[in-house]
Amino acid sequence: MPPGRTPDDTPSWTWPEAARWSRERPPGWARPGWSALALLLSVAWAVAVEPLVPCSDEAPCGPDWLGAVQVGLVVAQLLWYFRLPEVTLVSAPLLAALVTWNELLTAPGTASRTADSAVVAALALGWAAAQQRLAARQRQRHLVELLCSGARHPLPKDAPGRLPRGTAGVRTGLVLCAVAAAAVGAGLNGTAADAERAAAATAVRGEVTGSGEESLRLRTADGELTVASLYPEEHPVGSTVTALVDGDWSRLAAEPYDAFGWQLLALAAALPGLTLVAASALARRRAGALENAEVPVLRVLLRTDLDGDTWVYSAGDTEGLTPLFSCTVAPCKPAGPGKDAEPDTRMHEALLHGAPHEGGELAVVVAGPDGEPLLARTDSRIRLADEDDVPVFVRGPGSGGEAGTGPGPSVDREAADRAAAAMPPGTRPVRWGPERHTRYLALLPLTGAGFLVANIVRRLVSDGFGWHLGQVLLLPAALTAAALFLGWRVTADRSGLWLTGAWKVEHLPWEDLRAVTHIDGSLEAHRTDGSHWRLADIGIPWLDRRLRRDPSHARAAAEINAMRDHPHLRPTEESPLLDHGMPLGPLLLGACVLWGAALFFA
Repeated sequence: MPPGRTPDDTPSWTWPEAARWSRERPPGWARPGWSALALLLSVAWAVAVEPLVPCSDEAPCGPDWLGAVQVGLVVAQLLWYFRLPEVTLVSAPLLAALVTWNELLTAPGTASRTADSAVVAALALGWAAAQQRLAARQRQRHLVELLCSGARHPLPKDAPGRLPRGTAGVRTGLVLCAVAAAAVGAGLNGTAADAERAAAATAVRGEVTGSGEESLRLRTADGELTVASLYPEEHPVGSTVTALVDGDWSRLAAEPYDAFGWQLLALAAALPGLTLVAASALARRRAGALENAEVPVLRVLLRTDLDGDTWVYSAGDTEGLTPLFSCTVAPCKPAGPGKDAEPDTRMHEALLHGAPHEGGELAVVVAGPDGEPLLARTDSRIRLADEDDVPVFVRGPGSGGEAGTGPGPSVDREAADRAAAAMPPGTRPVRWGPERHTRYLALLPLTGAGFLVANIVRRLVSDGFGWHLGQVLLLPAALTAAALFLGWRVTADRSGLWLTGAWKVEHLPWEDLRAVTHIDGSLEAHRTDGSHWRLADIGIPWLDRRLRRDPSHARAAAEINAMRDHPHLRPTEESPLLDHGMPLGPLLLGACVLWGAALFFA
């Protein structure tokens, strides 16, 4: 920043203060992924054990609007856990109350009550996690406000342009909400019209003599009658049903108007619509506070990686060793014609306007090419840096452009050096794969997938198409976990690495390999162009610690890095095709399809 363009009382965000700020983050159990997983599993359990109640004259099926609201809130909750913890504080208790009133208090058996209780407990976990995240944000804001107690300033008056936040999102969200409201209105009108027609119709009792795909043939006192039926399999031949007849209009008394299509359209529009409106309104409010008030100002360093993400560092971290958080920023004044779109990865001095916190909004002032202040605003929410974050600032060979400088992936050099000292010169290809105990753990997702397919088929046969088929969305996660536990593989040969995941095999030549890292049971191969290949959750860290052994993916990372640094350790032979491994995901998916088909025809 040029002299005289920074207020004299602006404090530098030094490492001790920044480290204290960085430690004020929610506990590990409050990460939104755990809340989403708990809700998914508990809902799947509740759907699987829910007893099937056939349609009857005493208990007609009818459109279940309250159930549709519950389904919509469950799907929305999974997104709001990650993006809108503020909304979660309201939506999670509301959904828990709906589940308690509509499911738990009327559950017919112990299994169903237990599963519904698990859903309520999962929602309580999500609410507590959201509260912890918001409390951590408040603590981070408080630390910055204490540091900047005497340094609060408005944005520079001569900084050109403003960047509106959330305007397009609010408009799009309102249009989607209007579509959802119209769909709800159409569904309610259809229900009311059907009820009015049914009230004027004549009730006719008849014996079922046959059925079609969506119809029943009845023998009545006046002769034969064919009526439409969404669930003909629930009315076997010989049973007696009631039909409502009004001229050429007829239907079963047990099957009123089905508003499923309108409900589906309403949810498809309302869920993104409400999310856009809420997220955009929050962004507008926070951006307005930056623009119209005096806010804390901090001196920091920042740097933009090759992916366009901006990483913020403490004022003294000139080497860029420990990023504090990342976000994307957009200049308030668009670049002129002919400007280079390539990100500038050099370290820059900057002024942060606003109190940084996870999920917040900031304004950033840096020196422009002409020395004048250039104003930019965050174009995404602030994301706290994790230990496994590896911003890429260097262009590798063959990627084009000039090579820069900067830190690479956080490789465990000590482990790589130990591996290099113990490895003989390379000859034959080397393979790494799952441990024996992780193969045993694959039984859990495999069993879950089997029960899931069985329940989907059972509900399909009994109820036809409906909300219950949403369980199929859980199947890819179970199959991916099982395929990785059983068959992930990394093979090193003369040409490079063959990387086998759950669904495909990739080849990474040695000259394109930058490094291999492992953390929290995952393995990542980083390419020189900045991209990476990731095997997520192939190990169980807490189990490996109890067994007091190095997991195979950790050994793979150390030995591959040793081969990368010492070419004489690399294999000198090519590996045969069978040694590359086979992705098991497609095979397991095919097995599930065959299992489902066998159950369906049985």
